[in-house]
Amino acid sequence: MATSGTTTLTVDRPDRLTWPQILALSAPAFVTSGFLVPLAVFIPAFLTEHVGLSLGAVGTILFIGRLWDVLNDPIMGALTDATATPIGRRRPWIIAGMPLALVGTWQIYFAQPGSDFTSIAAWMVILFAGWTMIIVAHGAWGAEISGDYDERSRIFGAKMIAVALSIPIFVLGPAILERTSGADIAQQMGLMGYTVMIGMPITIGLLLWLTPEPKCQPARLTWAGIADSYLLIFRQNKFAFVSAAYFFVGASEAIGSSIFVFLVRDALSLPNWAASFLVVQAVTCLVSLPFWLMLSHRTDKRVALIGVFTLMALVAPIPLFLPSGNIAVFALYAAAKGLTWGAEYTLLRSIVADLVDDDADAQGANRAGAFYASFSLTFGIAQALGSAGALWFLSGLGFSPSAAPEDRAAFGEVLRWIAACAPFVAAVTCAGLMTQFRMTRSDVALRRAAG
Repeated sequence: MATSGTTTLTVDRPDRLTWPQILALSAPAFVTSGFLVPLAVFIPAFLTEHVGLSLGAVGTILFIGRLWDVLNDPIMGALTDATATPIGRRRPWIIAGMPLALVGTWQIYFAQPGSDFTSIAAWMVILFAGWTMIIVAHGAWGAEISGDYDERSRIFGAKMIAVALSIPIFVLGPAILERTSGADIAQQMGLMGYTVMIGMPITIGLLLWLTPEPKCQPARLTWAGIADSYLLIFRQNKFAFVSAAYFFVGASEAIGSSIFVFLVRDALSLPNWAASFLVVQAVTCLVSLPFWLMLSHRTDKRVALIGVFTLMALVAPIPLFLPSGNIAVFALYAAAKGLTWGAEYTLLRSIVADLVDDDADAQGANRAGAFYASFSLTFGIAQALGSAGALWFLSGLGFSPSAAPEDRAAFGEVLRWIAACAPFVAAVTCAGLMTQFRMTRSDVALRRAAG
């Protein structure tokens, strides 16, 4: 990222962290996913049905927020790599980002009816700015904390479990509300907003208190280094493969998340069930993720990823055949999606941590912030195009979330095809990319032995 100088570790990193350290390192992922999932899944319905914005306007707001995030990711990675304080390189940025994220959460999750486009867009930018500071610094911290191949999978696996735990916990309240009182989307968003605002200080406090940060000399911050951060994906062949896979996965998830409420309610005639099905998917992820980690441990991450994407491609077409109004069948589909959900993120991020060490040996510089931010940049572009593109497409066809139920149901086939095609294209493409990726367990072991 913006690191054109050298960054050398001055202390050895532990090959294995203690469980309290791993849990503290993973804890913020609980809140970051709790922030992202409601924002991706529930915000289109919330801003159209409660606030009163058009679907196209909501797509534009999400695009602006994500674009701001994309532009800032590499800069933030460069700044965290170049920071030198008594409390570390990553900690100050996490601390600074928290107030922005808290204020932005309040203004977006509790937006009032009649709020205009400009104010919502401005608060979305502030919200993403705060979360960018937290997520990039936290991601770089996790990527550089251990030098062991399998320990990285353990670390990112724990983070993904925190993510998977957050989904049922964050949406369990809204699911209970929709099952018992028929609560509207505003009440559901409000409950999730309070959870974010309470959980953020607690989880970040645990991270800062319990997790060690590797001591590094700061990198030099130069304009050339910042520019290089945006081009990192084009200059690192192995990183380009992983980033391309991350792009397709991110775009697919953004598309699926942005239409999920509409798919469940309007295409499958299951109103007030969206949050409940998210709980099913997350619980299945908790059960299946250890299997994928075990497979990567016994083979390598590339092989495990090919397995993940193959299963994802097989599950993808199911929405085309789901019967309307059948709760049990859709619950089985949600469980099937959960078998691969999260595994792709865990393994791809773990590979990036391997690439950080590979790059450090080649360049004499530890650029974890640069790599993680460039990785996040790819994901941000995918999310911006996926979420906004899906909403713009539906808006262009005439779909309105606030229209009469029979008018919304007329778009059922379109919603089914979107839900099926996005993950299928992503899975097939990513499986092909992974067959061409060349970095195995033995490669990492040889490099460590040589170092």
